Amino acid sequence: MKDVANKVGVSQPTVSHVINGTAPISDNVKKKVMEAIDELGYVPNAMAKGLKTRKSSIVGLIVPDVSLHFYSSVVKAVERALRVQGYMVFLCNTFYNPELERQYIETLIQHNVIGVLSCSDLLDKKSDKLLEKYRIPLVLIDSGGGENDCTMCISVDNVAIAKMAVDHLYEVGARNICYVSEPMGTDVIGLRVQAFKQVMKEKGLECGERYCFVAPKQYDNYDKMHMGYNIGANIVVNPEIDAVFASSDEFAFGVLSRLKEYGVKIPDDILLMGIDNDELSSMVTPSLTSIVQPIKEMAKIGVKMLCEAIREEPIDTNKIILEPSILIRESTVKMDRR
Repeated sequence: MKDVANKVGVSQPTVSHVINGTAPISDNVKKKVMEAIDELGYVPNAMAKGLKTRKSSIVGLIVPDVSLHFYSSVVKAVERALRVQGYMVFLCNTFYNPELERQYIETLIQHNVIGVLSCSDLLDKKSDKLLEKYRIPLVLIDSGGGENDCTMCISVDNVAIAKMAVDHLYEVGARNICYVSEPMGTDVIGLRVQAFKQVMKEKGLECGERYCFVAPKQYDNYDKMHMGYNIGANIVVNPEIDAVFASSDEFAFGVLSRLKEYGVKIPDDILLMGIDNDELSSMVTPSLTSIVQPIKEMAKIGVKMLCEAIREEPIDTNKIILEPSILIRESTVKMDRR
């Protein structure tokens, strides 16, 4: 900063005001300062600024696993929305590990982040209290917020997801519908299992252990396709199952692979569908019917809520629930009732 000030012939505080927009400076001086910054290749020290003001332009973004389609899509949408607002992202992959999540929260606080977005409920309840202590606003995406009514959150109606899937499979002739799921790593996964059982009971359909399989915890290697492949063995040995609803498209891909190995024809023998409309869902054979979550809308609303909280503006509502939609493809074409 000293070199920039010397080159332009102004004080260092003047350069600082130009960079941070903290005081009225003439357009002529602003132009000279910005030209000098460009010419000298000066990069303002954001950390130093953060230490001084206890604020930064960095938002922490916590995800369970960015390699998974849903979370990678959320990250891209959130990052784009934050850039428009002038913020950068500090990405944290927790791999469903509460201890690692807590370490990330402490690191974010140390870096003076201005806010935090989490793509699931926080696994360590102490993380919530740490953010509250340092007055760092938190917004949850793809979470109902749990028992804390004060938490800002955006989610998709999981009962609507289950109803949409079961209604569709029922309409095309399925009666013995099986639900397969990844481990209960987030509250949303648990809610989906509960919602499926609720909708099945409302239709008078069986939803016991024979028709609901949840993969064991595998946080060191959270490979949904592999989990789905393993769970597929439970479907093969139950000839009564005529439809499978998977907790995600990636999980459904694994099930599809296992069923094909055993000569099970999709959709002639068993109907199959998932959630999230993975980019591969339209490319696999048969193409996969999928429940679509409005990821871009969730990200946009989440960023809007966080920015309002950062600016300490009034928020109309702190809990928003969005509606899903369905994309019907080859894996659930109409079949005769058995």
